[in-house]
Amino acid sequence: MRRLLPLLLLLACQRAQIHRVLPADVRIDVFPQVTRAQLDALFVVDNSRYMAVHQKRIADSFHRFVDYLALNQIDWHLGLVSSDLSAAPGQYQGGGKLYFSSADANVGQAVGQAVVGLGSAGSAISAVLEQADLALRGPPQGFLRPGAALFVVLVTDNDDPWSVGEDLYYLRSFREAKGAGNDGLVRLSVLAGPPPAGCTIPDPQNPQNTFAAQPAPHLKSLALQLGGGLQDLCDPDFDAVFDQLGATAAGLKHNFRLATAPDLSTLIVTVNAPCDVKRAALSACPQITDACGEAEPALVCSPRQAAQDGWTYDSQTQSIVFAGAAVPPRGSLVEVQYKGLVQ
Repeated sequence: MRRLLPLLLLLACQRAQIHRVLPADVRIDVFPQVTRAQLDALFVVDNSRYMAVHQKRIADSFHRFVDYLALNQIDWHLGLVSSDLSAAPGQYQGGGKLYFSSADANVGQAVGQAVVGLGSAGSAISAVLEQADLALRGPPQGFLRPGAALFVVLVTDNDDPWSVGEDLYYLRSFREAKGAGNDGLVRLSVLAGPPPAGCTIPDPQNPQNTFAAQPAPHLKSLALQLGGGLQDLCDPDFDAVFDQLGATAAGLKHNFRLATAPDLSTLIVTVNAPCDVKRAALSACPQITDACGEAEPALVCSPRQAAQDGWTYDSQTQSIVFAGAAVPPRGSLVEVQYKGLVQ
């Protein structure tokens, strides 16, 4: 009897395990979301004439950038420099440390005030690329941390024809800012006039006047090569712009390429989020199942299929694409179950 008891216990344990058995023609592709929890961000803000209205809009919406990073539990540093080479080449603004951090009190408001404080009396030569390069070569002590992602944001109403040096120089310089071999940690985004025509925004003090931002194809090209993109400086919904900047800064993946073309009618998308994630990060989930007591603990979300705050399938890239609040939070596993398309 003593010999049978361990065997019976073993059989009982085996019966308690549940394994998913899929039909032969069904597969599950599993994708990990990024897990990196540290970010160093550098904002270069044009302080030349006519930029005051744009600076005010940045100040009003900057809290959305901070909120997005907080939602994804990211520890961040933020440096701010102006575009004015003649006054302060590479000089960081604000804070006793000369940079801001996620641990600072009222940090969203403080950064907004610092942006407005740059003013618009700077030199007409607004060399944002050169200022970013100088700032990364001589940062305040402790600003750039080993292993942290780097996000550079250039804000300007022109295409920066003044920065000295070839594009290849700036690409290499930014990619090497985190050390050799760490170019995957670096992203660049631009807030400027979108090609081909640029943009305009009414003067809030006198709606009969407008502020214009020249198209910036040159800066957009550099941003795309460094994993970011161009956001419209005149976008009427600046809160959404800063949500997007927050997502880019966090490095969260939006697109997940499937191994083979799916039968669209069979697609089932599931996001398994860490149990310690903030529930607000799963706000786009119609229903959340608490599986934190299971062998593979997770908060299980089945996001809706929708272009806004949901997922869609992109046939050109064969990818599941998440948008808005549906972007899987840091540390998640995305599972896509489907049948392969019969050729």
